Amino acid sequence: MFINALKMAKSTWKLIIRSKGFIVFGLVLPILATLFINLWFRTPTVESTESVYELSSIDEQIVYQVDFSRYTVKVYDTVMNDRTDNICNNLNSAGMFQIYRADATALTDEEIRENYEKTAMNERIGAVVVLRENEEDTELFSVGDDERFDMFRDSLETALANDGKTHDAPDITFVSGEGDEVDYYETRNFSYCLAFASLSFVFGGVLILSTVLSEKKDKVFSRLMLTKATKAGYLLSKIILSASLSLFQTVIMTLCFLSLVKVDIGITALQFFLVLFLIGMVFNLMSLCIGLYFNSLVSASVASFVIWSTSALLAGTYFDISQATELYKKVALLMPQRWALFAVSRFMGGDSSGYSLILCVSAAYLVIIFVVGVLGLRLQEEE
Repeated sequence: MFINALKMAKSTWKLIIRSKGFIVFGLVLPILATLFINLWFRTPTVESTESVYELSSIDEQIVYQVDFSRYTVKVYDTVMNDRTDNICNNLNSAGMFQIYRADATALTDEEIRENYEKTAMNERIGAVVVLRENEEDTELFSVGDDERFDMFRDSLETALANDGKTHDAPDITFVSGEGDEVDYYETRNFSYCLAFASLSFVFGGVLILSTVLSEKKDKVFSRLMLTKATKAGYLLSKIILSASLSLFQTVIMTLCFLSLVKVDIGITALQFFLVLFLIGMVFNLMSLCIGLYFNSLVSASVASFVIWSTSALLAGTYFDISQATELYKKVALLMPQRWALFAVSRFMGGDSSGYSLILCVSAAYLVIIFVVGVLGLRLQEEE
């Protein structure tokens, strides 16, 4: 059976590589997807929880530097001495707050007020602090409605009361209640690549679906069943074809990763290959199996595009979803890309359990897709 399946896959593969769609989804998109890793090459990420971000002026925009996983605070320091340095560093090192300090020693109270009112309107921050020489003169303003403001206020009061001494810092750490969490700003180089690689994988499945539909239309499937070929062998040939196409796409991306990518994303070429190959298998077979229910290449293409766009959006490949609602996070867990990001996060942290995670999750998706595909073939036979 395997030999017959391999022969059928080989003959179909020759047809696929001659199509124009193969050039786009087998070569061009994988290369472009890998080059997206360079998108953030010159854009620094705000990763450090050790130091305060010093603004060059009170008008410097912080929206492009914000780490949305932490509570953002803009500090107008009218003193700029060791005491206020320690206060800001004390708050920043707590881990939950991101402190941006502006030198306000030469500004009047009216200029400071006008600036923080403008900042509150145009920047995404949670609070504004005006540090003054006397503790009682220090001002604190809330921007928006965030429950972390009360915690920050208590932390600020403690820091002020202890003159900003670091050994008296409030003991505050931010712990995710969901176990695994993805640091978007650490994985965003890879996540953009993953999002657009998924597009090439999804339409790779459509290319294979086109051969299935043409074989049905031209009675090729019926003639195959008159030979030594079996239905199981035919299905196996499509699985081999999907694996081959995913392997080809992933090899292209891995070669580009090794030769064209300028930035170190924290994972090895093997890890890069493994994650993308398994996700490719999932999406390739997913679009193929779902397309069997439509019995139309156009409808299948539309459905595949919807699958790709929706899954990439919900999985958090384009933006940080760490502050999203619990319902959104649970929905995100249904998306293969989310689990890929979990695995990559573990790899970046030196945790080898990322291998077992991506392997087990991919196996679960593939089993479900296989069952759905068998049902789709049976429905086509009944028609």
